[in-house]
Amino acid sequence: MRRYEISFESFLENFKKSVVKSGYKNSIQKDYILKILYFSDEHLSAEQIVNIAKTLYKIDMGIATVYRTVKFFETMNIVNSLDIGDGAKRYELNISIHHDHMICTSCSAIIEFTDDLIEEQQEKVAKANNFLLKDHIMTIYGICEKCQ
Repeated sequence: MRRYEISFESFLENFKKSVVKSGYKNSIQKDYILKILYFSDEHLSAEQIVNIAKTLYKIDMGIATVYRTVKFFETMNIVNSLDIGDGAKRYELNISIHHDHMICTSCSAIIEFTDDLIEEQQEKVAKANNFLLKDHIMTIYGICEKCQ
């Protein structure tokens, strides 16, 4: 399981306050999607979220609901999406330490990594181009060790 600096209960409470403050309504489906993403070690597709909701939590939720919800979460900067090139986006919560991804184009494995040197270099490139860096997403595509 991924480790976060905030408990799920605190995270959910903060989320609900943000939703109300933004003028939107919360729903039990939103809560369960957050719970599924929080407790997952994987980057989940919408289909996987639906299956986990049904099998683990006995919640019947449509795929359209999941797509609408994760899109809403993305606008609130709570969820990041990741396109691994197989036609299905994967989702993860945006509450962990910043990391980047390597994606195997053979088996679709997703490997998370952090690298201070890469982070510093990106800041240097932005500064050299008089660009104020706010955020970035780095995805490296290649072949994992298992598939080589």
